[in-house]
Amino acid sequence: MAKGLAKITVACPHCGATQQESEHARSTFCRKCGKHIELGQRVEPRRRVEAGAPPPQAAAAEEGPGLMDRLSRMFQREKVRQVNCLHCNAGQTVSSLAKSGSCVQCGHYLDFRDFKVDGNFSKSIETHGTITVTKGGELTSPKVACAAAIVMGKVNGNLVCSTTAHVRTRGRVLGSIQARELIIERQADVEFVRPLHVGTAEINGKISARIFADSVTINKHGALDGAVTAKSIKIERGGIFHGDLIIGQQKEEQQELGLAEQARGRKRRDMGGGNSMLLRPAT
Repeated sequence: MAKGLAKITVACPHCGATQQESEHARSTFCRKCGKHIELGQRVEPRRRVEAGAPPPQAAAAEEGPGLMDRLSRMFQREKVRQVNCLHCNAGQTVSSLAKSGSCVQCGHYLDFRDFKVDGNFSKSIETHGTITVTKGGELTSPKVACAAAIVMGKVNGNLVCSTTAHVRTRGRVLGSIQARELIIERQADVEFVRPLHVGTAEINGKISARIFADSVTINKHGALDGAVTAKSIKIERGGIFHGDLIIGQQKEEQQELGLAEQARGRKRRDMGGGNSMLLRPAT
């Protein structure tokens, strides 16, 4: 049987209340007074010590933040933000200064750090921060879950963003990207091998892809070649779209199975260069 997450007892330095947190957490909120807690201040459970044995040494992680961290926090204004647990989707309020915590509902460890990938990286990441894949970076992780992403390098794994994914890379992207909002930057010239599943897609550069979205916008310098399934599509003057278009909702499996028949029975759409255009389902 798999073991549960190890817990520690944390005492709030403001009100004295105690609560259970993940042993991996670095900071959290007090569930009684709501103030921020650095998890250097812990209450360790009592341990049995044999007669004559030296007292146990304190863990290095319990020393709290270093001098530079404390000085930088003095000049930062603490704010709060809303996040949703990546495991149970429970909403909660966290400090902008917090590096980690635990979910108030399921108790799962929450990471709030940003990560930069500037080489080959294959480990899984779950964070409520931002993942940046630099020009020399290659993300091959089987799963990366984050709040936001900036892609300037290669993505060969699976990237899931709860908010916005910015794509600036050039070349082929072999991995998959899911996001609430996808923004293809103007300098991008990219081919997505796997389908894109997004809430909204804003295209300012060149892209070849199959897109499943609620809405797609192709701006003045944007160009899309591929297949789009969306509730609406908007093409600004100067934008270009060349490919198959389905306005409405349709499952990906149905489109894949019937793509050949649809191509024969539906007129192929080539749009661009004229005035702006907006297509929505008929009511």
